[in-house]
Amino acid sequence: MLPQLPHRIAIRNSPGYALGLGFAAVLALMLFLTAVGLVQLEASQRRLEGIVGNQLAKVKLATRMRTSARERTVGLQQLTILRDPFERDEQWMRYLSNAGEFIQAREALLALPLTADEEAVLKRQGQLTGIAVPIQERVVKLIWAGRALEAQRLLIAEAIPAQDRVLEQLSALYQLQEQKTQQTVKQATHDFREARLLVLLLAAVTVGLALLVAVKVVRRTRRADSALRQEKERAQVTLHSLSDAVIRVDAQGRIEYLNPVAVRLTGWTTDRARGKHPGDIFNIVRESVCDTRIDAVGHILSGTASTSGSVDFVIAVQEGAQYCIELSATPIHNDHDDVAGMVLVFRDVTEMRALSRELTYHASHDPLTGLYNRREFERHLQAALLDARANGVEYALCYLDLDMFKVVNDTCGHVAGDELLKQISLMFRQRLRKDDVLARVGGDEFAILLRRCSLERAEEISGQISNAMKDYRFVWEDKTVDVGVSIGVMRVAADSGDLKDVFRIADVACRVAKEAGRNRIHLFRPNDLTVARREREIDWVQRIGRAVSENQFVLYGQWIRPLGRAHKKPSHCEVLLHLRDESGQVVMPTAFLPAAERYHLMPVIDRWVVRATLATLRDLPAAVLRRLGCFNINLSGQSLCDPEFLTYVLEELKTSGVAPEQICFEVTETEAVTNLSSAVQLITRIKEAGCRFALDDFGSGMSSFAYLKNMPVDYLKIDGSFVSNIAEDQTDLAMVSSINQVAHIMGIETIAEYVESDAIRAALETLGVDYGQGFALARPAPLDELLQELRTTRIRKLR
Repeated sequence: MLPQLPHRIAIRNSPGYALGLGFAAVLALMLFLTAVGLVQLEASQRRLEGIVGNQLAKVKLATRMRTSARERTVGLQQLTILRDPFERDEQWMRYLSNAGEFIQAREALLALPLTADEEAVLKRQGQLTGIAVPIQERVVKLIWAGRALEAQRLLIAEAIPAQDRVLEQLSALYQLQEQKTQQTVKQATHDFREARLLVLLLAAVTVGLALLVAVKVVRRTRRADSALRQEKERAQVTLHSLSDAVIRVDAQGRIEYLNPVAVRLTGWTTDRARGKHPGDIFNIVRESVCDTRIDAVGHILSGTASTSGSVDFVIAVQEGAQYCIELSATPIHNDHDDVAGMVLVFRDVTEMRALSRELTYHASHDPLTGLYNRREFERHLQAALLDARANGVEYALCYLDLDMFKVVNDTCGHVAGDELLKQISLMFRQRLRKDDVLARVGGDEFAILLRRCSLERAEEISGQISNAMKDYRFVWEDKTVDVGVSIGVMRVAADSGDLKDVFRIADVACRVAKEAGRNRIHLFRPNDLTVARREREIDWVQRIGRAVSENQFVLYGQWIRPLGRAHKKPSHCEVLLHLRDESGQVVMPTAFLPAAERYHLMPVIDRWVVRATLATLRDLPAAVLRRLGCFNINLSGQSLCDPEFLTYVLEELKTSGVAPEQICFEVTETEAVTNLSSAVQLITRIKEAGCRFALDDFGSGMSSFAYLKNMPVDYLKIDGSFVSNIAEDQTDLAMVSSINQVAHIMGIETIAEYVESDAIRAALETLGVDYGQGFALARPAPLDELLQELRTTRIRKLR
């Protein structure tokens, strides 16, 4: 910082010794003491405000800790879902950043004065964090080991509850700090009022003592003359030893003194420069407008301007040398308040300003490609939104995601991937207009803001980029890779929503283009059903994760009744999954299972269903369980391919104590055939453990009988598309009959779906089908209600 000189320096003549003047000086002293008292009062107020500010700082730090802890948990959950290594690395950096912010906030909070209650809460929070962090580290290790599903289980079962306990302590700390802040503010106000009254009383006493002090004025004046001479000498020595350049001029603007730094900076000694005007030995200009000379000396001496602390000045000295400076100019006033001279102080900040420019550049640009980074692009996009709302200007946003970029990294290495990004960045730049904004917003993701551009024109520009990518071949050593780009394009106008909405829609439109076959363009228009569907699916991903962690899923059940000659067999029950939303409404599985399938969340859901079903059955009386058939649990194809699913099932069975023969797992024929090897292996191992297995929707797939003999299943569930019309359609009747006969020959029992009428039931009994399932036999109901019915009703009423 520049030395803090007073806003004005006054030069006074030595006072006389007349008693009248001395008395006047005493009265002035009285008023001065009163003013000092008031100044001290203001200083007291500022100190009190500092105490309040300290308390508010603690509240802010506690809030940062809570936010960072929540963001870290969300980031950890995202790490368990992401599959792309690049995206996972990027998410890992955000995760570490949140951890760092949490630690910095906590250290800063511990550095502040804390109450005993706050220290106790922070100590408890530290203990709980010490418990939570190892669990989170275990989750991260599982993720990096490729065991994402196990990481998800550990996250849900242990990491999130442990982090919630930490957040509870942070909430308690936040409440303590709010209470303390309110108390401090109240006390500060009370103390300030008392201090003000005290100062007023002091002023009154000062007036009474003024006469007694007057007799000492003359004596003290002599001492003041001596002190003034000493102070002048000290000031001269101080100016001589300062690290900043100091120049003193007189009332006519002529140089009187240069300290050694000013001599070095200007190249002029004090003797050579004395009597010259500053403009004769150097020029001061603004860095932003280099041809605009600043006559700081003339303006200040004339009283028309004041310059202090400016940061964009350049001083040009002899031989063409230039330095960036910070300038402070302070006038010197005489007894009549006229300007008697001036002190110029400037500091050489050339290196500091160059470093500042470099830091500013890196804060807004991607270091690899030289393009804008995401933060700077968001700033431009926000300005575009404001312009669109204020002036009706139309923009277009293009979100680009490279296709096959991972192939380049995997086959050629990350150095090649970096080179590819540089080449593609240059290609994009060459096909854009001068005012368009191009940024790298992710690993292999780019964004373009087209200024004053219609959607149709944006489509043309995107098409040019897409065609250029189709013709582009990336060559690295002896390898050649074709790289494409998927582009989502949307109009940015006054009705486009906020920054978050615009980015989200453009990103989803890009995903739609990629899922449509890659190297394509998708234009988002109002009422775009495809983008809306993808947004709903992404929303469901978050809701499903919340449902698993907060147990918002609800188990339903539907009875599977024995038919005809099998009427003495016990009824089975198929376990069905529903979800209860925030308003308490029950959501059907058709609403959220497609999103779970697309984003590979089915293994997590299947595990939840297994655990919840076994926990529910564990509470049933053993006598009731023995008289029942099995409970059917549906499995997805994703769980069939999960090598850890069998171990999970066996551990849950052992923990619950439920007999394995009372659990029957169902998988559709299509999923079983698609994952035949995994399905056969899983079915075999599950049956060895004592559980049963059913093949669902049999007859709907492309294999049916051809693969049946390779699957050791206990039940065949005949697809409802055949069953629903057997009372009227002879072809369907024959199909159901043939499936039933083949199954019985193989020792497999049959279950007919979609039994919706008595006529269908009668036809099935005639054919000898073992079980039926449908509204004509029983409707789905909450599983708890069905089991409660079992506790209170004799089992024969269920048949």
